[in-house]
Amino acid sequence: MLNKPTEFISLDDLLHATYSDILSKGVDIEGKRGNFKELINYSATLNNPRVRTSMSLHRKLVQSKFAEFAWYLSKDGDRDYIEPYISAYGHEEQENNRILGAYGSKIFNSENGQKSQYERVIEQILNRKITKHAYLCISEKADYKFRHKKHDSPPCTIGLHFYVRESKLNLTCYMRSNDAFLGLPHDLFCFTMLQELISLRSNIPIGNYTHCSTSMHIYDKHYSSADQYLSEGKQEPIEIPRIKECSCETLNLVSKEFDTKISKSYMNHLDDYWKDYVLFSKSYLNESSDFESWLGKFSNAEMRKIARNSIS
Repeated sequence: MLNKPTEFISLDDLLHATYSDILSKGVDIEGKRGNFKELINYSATLNNPRVRTSMSLHRKLVQSKFAEFAWYLSKDGDRDYIEPYISAYGHEEQENNRILGAYGSKIFNSENGQKSQYERVIEQILNRKITKHAYLCISEKADYKFRHKKHDSPPCTIGLHFYVRESKLNLTCYMRSNDAFLGLPHDLFCFTMLQELISLRSNIPIGNYTHCSTSMHIYDKHYSSADQYLSEGKQEPIEIPRIKECSCETLNLVSKEFDTKISKSYMNHLDDYWKDYVLFSKSYLNESSDFESWLGKFSNAEMRKIARNSIS
């Protein structure tokens, strides 16, 4: 069918197929950031967006995913916030210690008295459920200036299109470029988290998540790691529990819990879901953690399984 991307029930199934296709069928390209194998006009659908973490040994990345979405919630591009979790952001284009391509401010910030894009999308869905206007823009024309520096580039994501069909809230993501090994697991996690928040705010059950990228690729430095992941075989999917509370105050406190510059704890102000979520911050999980004691703090059994798998 012309309008039916390949469907998967879990993140691991999607990653397994993606890496296999890139390594076996991808075209070799010489790029500004290194050589890579590429698939053009990639599209895949995750049928259950809550199966958003990998249970493999090589694709866990759990703490960094949780931290990146908390960085989104901070509404800021503060490099010092995200670099302790994802050091690669230190190389990205920045100004006044702010990552210029950061998504959080684009999604959640309100400017000049206007609603944030997040609130605007929710308003459009609530007022006209079948609207095709619930689009959240990440890239802008000013982002596409010519760039000389190796790591300077416009946002990889073009935009996020939310739409209600068959009484469910679906999301299609459009990307110009996607690093399948490092970027794709994080993008799927963060964008489906956003989808679930909007699903909860609009009181519409979460539907499918579809990911489209003009260039889906793996850099040559990650070929062997991708092969190692594939050699593990398929993983048993684990669904993250449902979000039950998503007030602006709660989301703000969650973002503070991951900020290594803030020593105060806000955990007692959070419900069980978000208490489990913030246990992945460096306040609770670091190199000196007593892992069994840390695991004992999780209230949800599925989150505890994900947490246990995240430990090297």
